Amino acid sequence: MRRLAPWQWLVLLLLLYLALAEALRLWVGLLWAERLGLVLAALGVWAFINGRFLFAYYHAFATSVRVRGLPLAREPGAEEHLLVLAPHPDDEVLAAAGLMRRTLVRGGRVSVVYLTSGDAFDWAAGSPLPSQEAMRRLALRRMVEAWRGLEALGLPRESAYFLGFPDQGLFQLFTTHYYLAYESPYTGLKAVAYRGSYRLGLPYTGKALEATLVELLSSLKPTRILLPSPLDAHRDHQATAYFGMQAAAALGMEGRLEYYLVHGGYQYPLPKGLHPRLPLYPPPRGRGLPWHRFPLSEEEVRLKERAIRAHRSQMRLLGRFLLAFVRQNELFSPLPIPAREALAPEEEGWAVLEGREVV
Repeated sequence: MRRLAPWQWLVLLLLLYLALAEALRLWVGLLWAERLGLVLAALGVWAFINGRFLFAYYHAFATSVRVRGLPLAREPGAEEHLLVLAPHPDDEVLAAAGLMRRTLVRGGRVSVVYLTSGDAFDWAAGSPLPSQEAMRRLALRRMVEAWRGLEALGLPRESAYFLGFPDQGLFQLFTTHYYLAYESPYTGLKAVAYRGSYRLGLPYTGKALEATLVELLSSLKPTRILLPSPLDAHRDHQATAYFGMQAAAALGMEGRLEYYLVHGGYQYPLPKGLHPRLPLYPPPRGRGLPWHRFPLSEEEVRLKERAIRAHRSQMRLLGRFLLAFVRQNELFSPLPIPAREALAPEEEGWAVLEGREVV
């Protein structure tokens, strides 16, 4: 924005003074009924501007009562090996930074598998129409940010496994490109190409991704697997759920699965911004799921904030959304979708997703 010259500031102040003087003159000359109408109109404008913030805090207060009544999630032990499936770098710390930290402190082991490196977020690359080279550089940057986020929790870089499959393309890999290689419109890539990836050269197919997950689960042998719920509004998160469940089922590990939700519905979680003293409440899209709460200590909350802030490319654009997950607790569900008895008749099976996906 261009700076105003001194004479322009003087003209602006004179105009403001004249406007205030005229407003005062009109006010004194108005009848009481007119004054009351003006006051009500001003209050209406104020409520319109600030109402969503008031509702957000009321909503947080109302839901905190429900959160306290949720059963506690299972505590990690020294023999625990927690594996977190993250569609993109940052999902792991949003969902489970506190659980990862406590697992490490209790003597357990933590692994994080990133299905993509987040190479389709054009605004994070610096412009609305970035080049394919810029999107590839963004992927490398987000991989480094993921390392820094894990290091903030005390985890070594060796905990991270980057698969390098296409951001905004996982759902296509699960459906139309299970066998046929998919070409990312953002990067122009058709195979894993980022340095530091688990296995370079793998084609962008669902078959290759599923086989890689089966191989990793088989070699790492996790005792607890955390992955997105299929109810998540983001297509990449839905596909991660499908791939993760199929890979676990192939190895008989279904009983080790627990689920989280990041894109849990309109404006979730409220209020936006940093509110570490508020609880994280069950998301609207997770209605009917048997949520378990995992309370965090003050140190775990502080480290979670630090881990989230390590994702600077995302903080620059989505900071208020990301920091809204820094709360007193985290939430996990032992079921991917609600049990049949918890569903309305029109929502049985996968119908709960119809018409509400966010691409």
